[in-house]
Amino acid sequence: MVEDLFRALRSKGEEVVTEVSNRILANPAFVEVLKKGMVVGEVVEKQVGAALKKMNVATRKDLSKMEARIAELESELASLKSAGAKRPRAK
Repeated sequence: MVEDLFRALRSKGEEVVTEVSNRILANPAFVEVLKKGMVVGEVVEKQVGAALKKMNVATRKDLSKMEARIAELESELASLKSAGAKRPRAK
């Protein structure tokens, strides 16, 4: 019974959200503001990236590259250690 009530409320809520979303997106002024906001966001992101670069601060992209390179080096090191363990030591 409680589950049925919950499903009914959820369904009604989804209907309301869908209708409100459709009405908002049907408004050309809202869509235009949304587009401008996205453009401004991209500009801000580029400017922040440029500022971080000038301050010599690593960006997320830089950190991702470094993490990938560290993972490669760790893998190479593990392979070398493994190969070294298989060879008998020289006396």
